[in-house]
This record gives sequence, C-alpha cells and structure tokens, in this order.
Amino acid sequence: MTMTIARYFSNRENTRLPTLHSQNLFALTKEVRIEHQGEEYRLRLTRNNRLILTK
Repeated sequence: MTMTIARYFSNRENTRLPTLHSQNLFALTKEVRIEHQGEEYRLRLTRNNRLILTK
C-alpha cells in the first residue's frame, strides 16, 4: 500500500515507514535533487537500474 508523506505524518499511530517508489521519483528524469540540512544531494538512476547518491 502506497501513501503520501502528508497522509503518513497525519496518522501518528502509524508505525510503518513511508514508501517512495523509484518509478515515481524517476518518471520524468534519471536524476533528482535532495536537500538535507542546507546541503544538496543527487540521486541518480544508472543504465544498470542502480541508484547512486552523491553530495
């Protein structure tokens, strides 16, 4: 079952971690930016269908 992050956090009794499906993240591109504590990271999908996270 997939749920949005907002819906996950609105239900505090939920003990499951939110799930982000890679096909949704990479539907339009092979790379996404992630901002964490003011730093930028890039999550890239390779030709071999592997994920690479770089700073």
